[in-house]
This record gives sequence, C-alpha cells and structure tokens, in this order.
Amino acid sequence: MHPRQIAFLAAVSNSNQQIAPGVETALPVDNAPRAEAEVQSINPWKVAILLLAALTLYRFGVLAQIGLHPDEAYYWLWSRVPSAGYHDHAPMIAWWIWLSTQLLGDNSLGVRLFPILSVLIASGATIAISWELYRDRRVAVRAGVWLNAMPLVGFATLFATPDAPSMLFWTLTVWALVWLRRSGDRRIWLLVGLLAGLGCLSKYTNLFLGLGILVWMILDSEARKRLYGPYMFIGGAIALAVFSPTIVWNFEHHWVSFAKQFGRIDNGQPPSWHTLEFLAGQFGLANPAIVIFAAIAVTTVWKQRRAGDFSSTAFLLVLSAPLLIYMLLHSFHSRVQGNWPVPVYPTMAIMSAEAARHCAGSRHLSRMTKWAAPAGIGLIAATFYYFASPLGQQASFSSPADKLIGWNELSTDIAHYKLLRGAGWVGTIDYGVTGELAFNTDDPQHVQEIISRTRYSFETVDPKLVEQPGLLVIPSASGILERLRSCLPQMEPVGEVARRAGKRVLERYTIFKIKQAPQDIFSTGCVL
Repeated sequence: MHPRQIAFLAAVSNSNQQIAPGVETALPVDNAPRAEAEVQSINPWKVAILLLAALTLYRFGVLAQIGLHPDEAYYWLWSRVPSAGYHDHAPMIAWWIWLSTQLLGDNSLGVRLFPILSVLIASGATIAISWELYRDRRVAVRAGVWLNAMPLVGFATLFATPDAPSMLFWTLTVWALVWLRRSGDRRIWLLVGLLAGLGCLSKYTNLFLGLGILVWMILDSEARKRLYGPYMFIGGAIALAVFSPTIVWNFEHHWVSFAKQFGRIDNGQPPSWHTLEFLAGQFGLANPAIVIFAAIAVTTVWKQRRAGDFSSTAFLLVLSAPLLIYMLLHSFHSRVQGNWPVPVYPTMAIMSAEAARHCAGSRHLSRMTKWAAPAGIGLIAATFYYFASPLGQQASFSSPADKLIGWNELSTDIAHYKLLRGAGWVGTIDYGVTGELAFNTDDPQHVQEIISRTRYSFETVDPKLVEQPGLLVIPSASGILERLRSCLPQMEPVGEVARRAGKRVLERYTIFKIKQAPQDIFSTGCVL
C-alpha cells in the first residue's frame, strides 16, 4: 500500500487517542501542534463512509476476477432449486445466490453480490451498535474499521457461504437488542425475533444467540425489570415461525440437516491438540492486535463483575459467551473449523475498540491501536489483489487459494472428452467437483455426483439421462476405484486431465467411460 494510504488508516485507527503525559510521540516537536489539529479536524463519520465504500468497490473488482470455491459452486447448485432446507445447511445462502444470479447472471460476482454487501451492512451495524453503547464516535468508527481488518471477515465472509448471512443477521439482531436495551420499548422484541429467525435460516450456529439472550435476561436484573413481558415471548414466537419452514423440511427429510450439524457435538474422539489449534487459529484469524484488546475487555468485565452495574461490554460478552464456550468445549474432543465463531466477530471488534480507548497511556498498546487497521486491511487487500491477478492465478507455491484456481480450464478439458467419447453426462464422487464442473458448463443438469445422492434431494434428474453413456471423473490419488467397480463394472479408463495453476499441477483426475450405469444411480447412487 502507498505510504499515504497507510497513514490514512493509521489516523482512522488512532484518531481518538489522547497522548498521555510522558509518552513519546512519533512526530517532531515543532510539527506536533499542526498534526494534532489535523487529526482533530478529521470527521470520523466521513472517514468511515469513504473507507467502507472504497473497500466494497475494491472487493467487487477483485472478487469478480477470482473463481468460485468448491463450496460456493455447491451452494450455487442449491440456488438453482430454491428450497426450505438442504442436506448440509440452512437455506439462506441459496436464496441469496438465486436472487443475485437473477440480477447479475451465473458468474463470480453474481454469486458473491450479497455476501460482499452483507459485510458492508454488518460494518455499518457494528458502528451503530458501538455508538449506541458508548456514545463515542471515534470508538464507533474504530469498531467498524477493525471489523474489516479481521482476516476471517475480510476473506471468508466475502465468499458465498452460510457464514455471510449468519454474521449479518447475528449482528443486526444484536443491534436491535441494543436499541431495545437503550429505549426500553418492548415492541422491539418483535424485530429481534424476526432478525433472529432469519439468522437461524442462515446457519444453525445462530441458535446460540437465543441462548445468549436468555442468559442476559437472567443476569441483568435491570433488563428484567424493564424488558420482560409478553412482547418478549411474542418475539420468540416470531423467531420460531420464521425458522419453521426449515424445521418442517427437516421433518420431511428424516432430520438430515439437523443430524449432520448437531451430530458434531460429540463424535467420540479422544482429547487432542485441537484446543490449542483453535485458540491459535482465532488469534490470527481475528487479528492479533484486536484479540489482545478483546482479552483486555473480558478481563475488565471479570474484575467488575461484583460492582452491580451490568456494563455495555458485559452485555456484549454475555450474548457471545454461549457460542464461544461451546466452541471451546467442542475443541476438547474434535477440530473446530476456523470460520465457526465468525458471527461474534463484530461484537469482538466493538469490545476491542472500547478497550483500546482506555489504553492510551501504554506506549505499546497505543502503537498496537495505531497499526491494527493498516496491517489487517493492507494484508487482506494485497492478498486479494495478488490472487485476482494473472501472477496469482499461476502461483508457483501452494496456498489455500489453490481451491479457487483452474476449474474453468479443467471443465473445458472434460467437456472435450465428453464430446469425443459421445457421453451424455459426467459423473463425480465429490460435491465440490460436482459444483465446479456444473458451474463451468453450459449444461449443469448433466453433471451428477454418483455417491452421496442424499445431498441432491432438492433436484429432479431426467430419468432418460442414465440411458446414455457417461464419463466418470475421479481424482487419480483416490483409493475408491476398486469399490466403484462393484457398482460400475462396465467402465474403462479413457484419459487423464489435470487442474493447474500455470505450470503447477494442483490435482490430477482419471476419466473413465461408463457404457451402462445402474438405473438407480441418480436416485440412490453407488453404495460403497
């Protein structure tokens, strides 16, 4: 980033800091009065608007140039048949993709339109929550900026996965709760119920926010006096009504989605190093500087727990605590994916921004406050720019971005084999490959997974398709071939293709021709 851009972000992050007596400044003495005047003349609201608008436009530009992640392509398959539920998750992300592709078409930006906008809206809500709680405009702006400086938010929530609507509706629900807490207008419970229900339609993780609300009402005696009443229960009924289509869908599909997600609570694995992995991962994914300030905020709440005053920071912490505690307990026996806690990241940004306001007397913490935003946003922006460029698309080193590269070229190669061999359909053994090949072809209906067919209960496959010869695409390193022969005895290898990043081979695939497949292969699939 240009030095002036870094200085601009540093000013945003540090604009409300008071220089404590005896603390060294980075500016020469003769420039200090003018620099102080310039900082004070900055309007934080304008800075926030300009920065968030610039980041959003930048994200539109770079993400339009980056191919879909296999998970995104899989959710795009869902969106072709909108439903009240799906095998793996709640349906909101599929609804978003359906609407955005109606507007912009089946392309990378069309799939990611609403996730990108959701980060912008969540940033605005983060600023609004912080302002309502602390009435300090610079702390509010810092919270919104720091949210965008968190690598997990700056990377993961911009892609079309359930994390994007999950974080958005969690944050909007907290905003409604803050409004309720400040105004005392119990009718706001109705809005809380609506937003919480939409959050549960986004990802089942959002159910933990409901538990957080109950804990808050139990612990905060003042809230019970002012806010408890019929509207609270009506709000809960609204949340249940909004979520009910997915409950009904699960009932009709043998509770498959609930079983898949809630089955992770205890998988019987022995204790391991997953807890350390979880904590270390969150330290990096949430931005180390921001995590340190969040820890200071939590420590402050703990020290003040007997004061009798349920502070604003305690309120935010209690809402987030059930999810965080569950994640920690889960890590004792199984791996916690890094993206799972992302709904509470806006809350973390707010708590950290408020804690930083009280740390101006520490030279080291003041420097950390100053550089949290430039370092986080700069790293995210530079990474996106690199992988959106031709150089990044042909990178000579391995990285998580490998999952985004080479799918269009691979699909073209497989389409050539399909035409050459007179095949009518392409079979796969993996949902991600299925989604990618379907997204990158003009005929997605003719790409079908042949193993886990319960994932595709939302679609109806043409029964005549199985009567045609097909191609089967299998990762060459897969050990599944011999087991597949019991289901598809009449298949023969016809070639090999590779997914590449420039000259580097990311993965090789063997192609088989299927002369005749079982009649039920697109309903029950191959049982291995």
